[in-house]
Order: sequence, then structure tokens, then C-alpha cells
Amino acid sequence: MDTSLVRDAATLIGFGLRPALRPNVDPHYEALLRRYHQDGAMRSAVRAVADGLGLSVLGASTHGLSLGADATGPFAPTVEGYKKGLTPEQRVAHGLVLLSVAAFTFPTGADLEDSDDVLGATLSVDALVRFVADRAEELARRDADQPDADLEHPELVAAYRVVRTLAEARATKDGRRTAGSLEGIVHHVLEHLREGGLVRHVSDAEGGTYQALGAYRLQVRELAAMELFRWVRDAGGAG
Repeated sequence: MDTSLVRDAATLIGFGLRPALRPNVDPHYEALLRRYHQDGAMRSAVRAVADGLGLSVLGASTHGLSLGADATGPFAPTVEGYKKGLTPEQRVAHGLVLLSVAAFTFPTGADLEDSDDVLGATLSVDALVRFVADRAEELARRDADQPDADLEHPELVAAYRVVRTLAEARATKDGRRTAGSLEGIVHHVLEHLREGGLVRHVSDAEGGTYQALGAYRLQVRELAAMELFRWVRDAGGAG
């Protein structure tokens, strides 16, 4: 067994588990990533070690090694790890916003086919609040027009109903956004994606403006297979 190869593979995976780290600022990371692209044995070792850890290699670009976590593995994301103390209603709202941000960023299958090195859309808190609120209103209209309709995804309809109860921007007396408002939830989701190395903060305009990175495209490609994601993405055009 080539223990040095296994060690290098594990080191590269360790870099990938720090998604905010970029290869262009760490020469060791950059060298290992270059080796991953050029050396078949290195690629096989990385994938084998990742598999043993309950991880999968989604891709490798100039932005770094992108990893996915198995739902039952030790690195599987948890609600508490995302945000502590959420009520059931807040969990529903955060989950819907997470899906909505992905749908807003990559509205068509063609957007997901770009190279992993290509940056994605520009996102802002204000634009995403409007996007989520518009879909909630569309679902409310459909409910009113067809109250007895057998809707395909009742769990999403319930989620949109929760979102409609949230004030779009409920500020505190000193002007700060509240965590329970739709604006506050969207901001938390974007900051969560930023901390995960999937988007970068661009400016404070429009409530906070962010740029989607190539690593986010890799993550959303996994979501694209989910019917719920496609339903959220296409809901605005439903009639």
C-alpha cells in the first residue's frame, strides 16, 4: 500500500472540507488539486478515501475540491449545525428558502451545464425576498382558484403558507432585520452559503448582494434531480 498516496488523498479531502479555502491562496492545496487532475491513481485514492468517510467527490475546479456528504455519514449536515433553536415552522421556511435560492440562481438546466469555473448569478436579499414572496402568492392564488385540487406536493404548499405569514421586512427599533422575518431568513441562508464557500459577498446593496461560485453549481446539480427543486424552480410559471 502506498501510504504516501493515501496521506496526500486524505490531505486533499481535508482541504475540500474547508470550502471557504481557495487553492490560489494555498500552494499545497493547489499542487494536490493539480495532481488530482493529472494522476489517475490520485483520483482513485481520493474517491476511495472520500467514500470511506461517507463523502462523495462532486467535482474539482479552480475553486477547489467540492464534496457531498451521505445522509447517514459522519459529515451529514444537521439542522442544529445549520441554525440552532428553530421551531418546526421556521425549519419549513428555511428549507423552502434554501431551495428557492438554488432555483433563483440556476433557473434552467442550461445554467447548470456551465463549466465549474464559471461564476453564477448575482443574488441579493431584496431580490430573493421578492422571488420567494411571489411564489407564495402564486400558490395562494392557485389554492383560491382550485381549493379542492389534488396538488402534487402538499408539503411545499404548506411551506409557502408559512412564508406568507412572515413579514417581508420586520425591522427592530434600531433598524436591524429580525431573524424570523422573510428578509432575515434569506440573509441567514446566504450567509450560510457564504460560510460554506458557495457564494461570496459582493456589497451591502439590495439588503446584501452575493455572487454564486462554481462550487454552488456543483451542489445544485445534485439538487436538480429532486422533483421538489424543479417544482420550486418552475412554480412561478404555473397557471
